[in-house]
Amino acid sequence: MDLRQLRYFLAIAEAGSFTAAARLLHVSQPALGYQVKQLEERYGIPLLERHSRGIRTTKAGAVLAEHARKIMAEVEAAEAALGKMRKEPALVISLGVTPTPGRAIAPQLVASAALGAGPRVSLREGLSDELARLVLAGELDAALCYDPQNVEKLSPTPLYSEDLYLVGPPDLVGVSQGDIPFADLAHLPLVLDGSFQAGRRLIEQAARERAISLDLIEAEAVTVKRELLVRHGRCSIVPLGLFYEEIRAGQLAARRVVDPAVSRSLVLITRVQLPPARRRELEGALLPLIAARIDAGELAWRHPGL
Repeated sequence: MDLRQLRYFLAIAEAGSFTAAARLLHVSQPALGYQVKQLEERYGIPLLERHSRGIRTTKAGAVLAEHARKIMAEVEAAEAALGKMRKEPALVISLGVTPTPGRAIAPQLVASAALGAGPRVSLREGLSDELARLVLAGELDAALCYDPQNVEKLSPTPLYSEDLYLVGPPDLVGVSQGDIPFADLAHLPLVLDGSFQAGRRLIEQAARERAISLDLIEAEAVTVKRELLVRHGRCSIVPLGLFYEEIRAGQLAARRVVDPAVSRSLVLITRVQLPPARRRELEGALLPLIAARIDAGELAWRHPGL
C-alpha cells in the first residue's frame, strides 16, 4: 500500500471534502481524486461516496480510515524516533590563538576534533591584545592569550607559564653558553613586536629598569620575523616554542633571558555567552595537550604559578 495514497485518503475522510483536503495537503483536487481511484481499483471496492454536504466513507472506507490512522501514527512515531538518533551537526568554537600555541598545540587540537575526540574549532591567529578585544566584543568564542588585562568577567583559566628566550642566528646568540643576562641584549640587533603589544611592554619595562637602550626594529608577523632571524642576522626575544623547530634543526639558537627573567602566562578566556558545557569541552581538549607538552619539557613550559 502506498503511504501517500493512504495519507490522501485519510485527509479526505477526515475533512469531509476534496476541497478541504486539497487545501490542507497543498495538492490539487484532481490529484487527490486520482490517488483515491487507484486505491479503489486496487481493492475493487468503493471507499468514498458523495452526499449533499460533501464526502463520507463507505463501510469499507471507514475500516480503511481506522487502520490508516494507526498506520500514520506509527509512521510518525518511527520518524520521531529516528530523528532523535540523528547526529546533530557539531557546533564550532571560534578560537583565537597566539603564534606560539598556534604552532605547538593548535594542530593537535584540530586533528583530535577531526577524529571526534574533541570540539570542532575555527582558528584565528593574532596577538594577545587583539584577540582579547575580539573575545570581549563577542567576535570570538575563546582565545589563548598571554597575560590578558581586565578580563576577570571572562573567567580566565591559566594554562601554563614560560620565560622568554633570546633567539637568533647561532653565531650571534652563541651555542651551549647557558642563560644570557638581560643587559647583554643591548649589544644585539633585535626585532620585536609593536610597542602596543604586551610582550613588548614587558621587555621595555625591564630595559628601563636597567637603563638599557635596545637596538630594535618592529615586525609582528611570525613569517617576517623568522626571515629576519634566519636570513638577515637579527635576534628576537620570544617564547622558546615559537621557533622550536628551527632551533632543533640548528638554523637558530636560543638562550633564556635572565636578570631579570621575562616571564609570561598563557590564559584561556571565553566570551560571557559561551555555554559552560562548551567551555568545559574546550578545556577538556586543551589541558591534556598542554600537560603533555609540560611533561615533555622541550618547550620550557611550566604549570601555572610555578
